[in-house]
Amino acid sequence: MTTFSNNYTASKQTGRLGLNILLIILLAVTILSLPGGADGIHIVGGILMMIGCIVHLVQHRRWIKAVVLDAPKNNTPALQRQRRLFYGIFLSGSICGLSGLMMLPFVFAPHAFLPLHCCGTPIHVLSGLTFFGFNIYHLVLHRNWFTTRLGRVSAAARR
Repeated sequence: MTTFSNNYTASKQTGRLGLNILLIILLAVTILSLPGGADGIHIVGGILMMIGCIVHLVQHRRWIKAVVLDAPKNNTPALQRQRRLFYGIFLSGSICGLSGLMMLPFVFAPHAFLPLHCCGTPIHVLSGLTFFGFNIYHLVLHRNWFTTRLGRVSAAARR
């Protein structure tokens, strides 16, 4: 296993914190700008959030492999909860993102997927709200990590 200096680890964790804060802001902006009046903001926010989520998954690929793909031998209730939460976030986010992309008129001809335009909005809204709920739960589970990281960043800024 490669060892890194504390500065490298700290900057890596600060980068993860920055991405997480950006994803929280994008999630809030995307939900608060529901289609209607601010449709463009909703679309751009959703696409940026999908890109950010992919980067987030790449950052946590070792955790995903260890906990989700290669189920550990000691299957504790906490690991089961984390695995279920990962699947819930991943599935609801994927369904929301794909249904949103398929409803965009510049991706497909406006009526290429007429059933999706009729039923896609409820699917998109339901999966989006489910994604939001799972993410709130995810943030509550990781609140100690957030407070520790924010405390270290603010302490370093004061020096």
